[in-house]
Amino acid sequence: MILESARHGATKSRIMHDAYLSSEKTGVYLKFLEEHKLLRCEMGNKLYHTTEKGFEILDESSNLNEFLHKLDPIFSDFDSLGEFSDQLG
Repeated sequence: MILESARHGATKSRIMHDAYLSSEKTGVYLKFLEEHKLLRCEMGNKLYHTTEKGFEILDESSNLNEFLHKLDPIFSDFDSLGEFSDQLG
């Protein structure tokens, strides 16, 4: 959800809102995504942007989601892998 939110550039506040996260959790996730080069931050305007590597992850996630929907209709109840993993845990 964070990578999707930052697709065209997003502030931390926008990401928090889109991903339904607290400020603390958002900070932890943003740091993790930056460290793994999936997200970058423009320091001047503090906009977060999904990197090319991040877009690859989004594409793979989408492909896996489509595969799961074809595999078993039960997965059609979930809009994203995030919601799927929430249901498992």
